[in-house]
Amino acid sequence: MNPQVNPQVMLGAVAADWPRLSLLLGPAALDRLGARLERLRTADGTGPTVARAAEDAVRTVLDALPDDEASLLRRGAEGTGRYAESGATATVSGYGVQDLCMLVLDGNPMVGPVLGPVRDRLLAEPALPVEGAADPRLIVLTGVDGVRRAPAFQYEAGSMPWPVVLDVNALIGADRDPWGAADWWLSANAWTGTTPAGLLGRARDPELLGAARALGEW
Repeated sequence: MNPQVNPQVMLGAVAADWPRLSLLLGPAALDRLGARLERLRTADGTGPTVARAAEDAVRTVLDALPDDEASLLRRGAEGTGRYAESGATATVSGYGVQDLCMLVLDGNPMVGPVLGPVRDRLLAEPALPVEGAADPRLIVLTGVDGVRRAPAFQYEAGSMPWPVVLDVNALIGADRDPWGAADWWLSANAWTGTTPAGLLGRARDPELLGAARALGEW
């Protein structure tokens, strides 16, 4: 790799083209990349440990790609940013290292310039930490740090979920699309006239269930 190319830029380029590039990496390469990205995610600061972890992740991708694809990735990164210009927050088309970590380590699709802001908005809501297995009817979101959390609106008191939340989440497929489910609960809804989460505890459970069923029929 050109020593002037910022490996953060290279990893951002991988994230930006991940749906295609991921198909070119074998299972062993994906496992190695995951291990290196985990090390990168947990490294403190922006010192040599972070730089080495980023370089190792880049090398894993380049070694696993066909030669023409590796050359294309190098050229794209060389034309996008360099160490002195970009730093640790370098992005390519709005994709950065954190996006690649979420894609590879968490299977989190909420990355990039369009979905990233939605992710950040939902993660900014009050939440409870989740460790271990969780009820599949609960919405569980994974942040950029890899930590899992459940939006707090789902709970009536302490760690006791609202029964209607579990019923609605099952109807809107929260287990398949937790981000979409969280966005539904926390966004203004024409059916309810407010955010669905705002109706909890107000004796309006039938409206919530009706809105959820309407969403499933749409």
